[in-house]
Amino acid sequence: MNTLYATSYRPDIDGLRAIAVLAVIAYHAFPDWFAGGFIGVDIFFVISGFLITTLIQGGLKEKNFTIVAFYASRVRRLFPSLILVLLACLLFGWFALLSDEYKQLGKHISAAALFIPNWVIWSDSGYFDYAATSKPLLHLWSLGVEEQFYLIWPLALCWIYKHKFNVSRITLILLLGSFFLNLFMVEKNPSASFFLPFTRIWELLAGSLLAQLVQPGVMAAGAITTTLASHSHIKQGLSFLGILMLSVSLLVIDQDQPFPGVLALLPVVGTLLIILAGQQSWFNQRVLSNRILVGIGLISYPLYLWHWPLLSFSRILEQNQPDWQIRILCIAVACVLSVLTFYCVERPARFGGYLKAKTFTLMTLMCITASLGLATYLSEGFKSRFTNQLIEVQMADLAFDVPTSTEWYCREENNEGPRCLASGPEPTAVVMGDSHALTIYPGLVDRYTSKGQTLALYGGNDGCPPLLNVVIQDMGGDIRNCLQKGTQAILRIIKDPAIKEVILTSRGPMYTSGKGFGDIESSQFGTWVLHFDGEERGLRSNEEVFLKGLANTLDALSAADKKITFLHDVPELGFDIRSCFTFRPMVMSNRVRMPCAVAKSDFLARTEQHRAAVNQILSERPEVKAIDLAQALCDDQWCVGSKNDILFYMDDDHLSLRGAEYVVRQLWEKF
Repeated sequence: MNTLYATSYRPDIDGLRAIAVLAVIAYHAFPDWFAGGFIGVDIFFVISGFLITTLIQGGLKEKNFTIVAFYASRVRRLFPSLILVLLACLLFGWFALLSDEYKQLGKHISAAALFIPNWVIWSDSGYFDYAATSKPLLHLWSLGVEEQFYLIWPLALCWIYKHKFNVSRITLILLLGSFFLNLFMVEKNPSASFFLPFTRIWELLAGSLLAQLVQPGVMAAGAITTTLASHSHIKQGLSFLGILMLSVSLLVIDQDQPFPGVLALLPVVGTLLIILAGQQSWFNQRVLSNRILVGIGLISYPLYLWHWPLLSFSRILEQNQPDWQIRILCIAVACVLSVLTFYCVERPARFGGYLKAKTFTLMTLMCITASLGLATYLSEGFKSRFTNQLIEVQMADLAFDVPTSTEWYCREENNEGPRCLASGPEPTAVVMGDSHALTIYPGLVDRYTSKGQTLALYGGNDGCPPLLNVVIQDMGGDIRNCLQKGTQAILRIIKDPAIKEVILTSRGPMYTSGKGFGDIESSQFGTWVLHFDGEERGLRSNEEVFLKGLANTLDALSAADKKITFLHDVPELGFDIRSCFTFRPMVMSNRVRMPCAVAKSDFLARTEQHRAAVNQILSERPEVKAIDLAQALCDDQWCVGSKNDILFYMDDDHLSLRGAEYVVRQLWEKF
């Protein structure tokens, strides 16, 4: 019998779970201090792959494994705590959240109950999605990846064993395929690479491969165990190297780097080495098997489920990052709830009698939970919870709804192409740019209609400026596919003789600096990298690429005899407009932002260099008309976010519908 890797309980693995969950909690509570804490999820993935495969292999070897029994055990293991947390969030959200926030929560509850939260979170990530901190169930993406692995991997193993294929070889092929797909996708679409199972499953398969290699009766297992048993220093070295790799991961990895990618090998291999060292190695025995760490490891699942909703709700209710004392309190409450959940909910559901009845009951409760989440989403977050007319008006400001487009040629584009809107048939003028172009567009429609012109929007895509051949990579989000969405749109407009006027606008300082602005975006975005298509990244600075791209674009439009108007962008607030609310249904403190404005000095510090460089380019092209949108919102001291109960913004930098109308009305004569 392979005593080193026997399927009996290993307390050191629970201790490793504790390190993983503590790292994640530290990152979520104090992201500036523990920037690499999110690698705790990668540790969880490896552990899950190892333990599940060990369990399945043992059953297949003893010929007592059944798919139905396995899925039933997963239901009793995962569902009780998850259902409790989902229902608790739904109940608390009823009293605490605004209707659009509650609608989003309902969507995420339904997604979690259907085991697809990672897909939903990936699909709705973007400019108009709320900050990550405003999603109480954001953390369930990792649970989605694991659940999808649990659904498929047992079936695959059974098929492989049935046909007597080499399971380790197949696992290795799948692992390498997923890993190299991850390397490709982390450059092309980092968001998909981060959230989706195809590029994450290699981490679980790494644990699975280890379980196979150390399985009793396998030749590799005999060689490994013999070596470790006869050379204790090797065992100690593996454990030490593993913890060193995890420590380096926590220190050197952060959100500004492409992840997962090559860097993900650090926590994955580190975890593998610690598990491989066995529970008899010094670190595993003396540290990881410590009663405190083991105790935390035992409650790691409910602790993971509880901690983020508490931190997220506290931020929502504080309308900003809560003080450190509140974040510590949230963690303490999460610990108490986790202990209660583990002993009062999770263990009674997993063990004891009436297992079939428990499984059926849990599945029924999960279906009910999914239905409640779907009902919340379809009912628009139950707006009837609020009766204050002002709330309804201001909530409308936040629910950006672009006017319906008419038939126009750009409607032929697929979903990967530019956005397409038009105020009528046969447009003669077009707005081009990123999401900031989309938000100013409704305000411009009336102006152009009054001049007898039809205005269109062609572009308006998240994170794509109206610049020819410029590629943007966001290490904290997704590749913006700007060649299709931006360059394609510009080239098509250049070739269209019906379009006489082109209006260009974008969030320029975001591109030239590569960074977001203010506290709300400090943890939401990584560093944006601009480069020309076919040109090596980093060859030019972001500012150089932006300015050269702008010059090239203006020259191309001028050569096509287009009338060009360039809009200097509105000020970025640097805070969520919701922090100016006085009517949130539940608050922890009355810290309403006063004034609801960003200091003009901060606005200038952020934009002055960018605007000066852009103005230099415009001065060399007198045929281009420039309009400064900030003039409508700024005085000598402040750039305001609201006035007379009108919310000019829908978040921290995008104009609301009434905000767009206000800005254009203030600058009417300039258009």
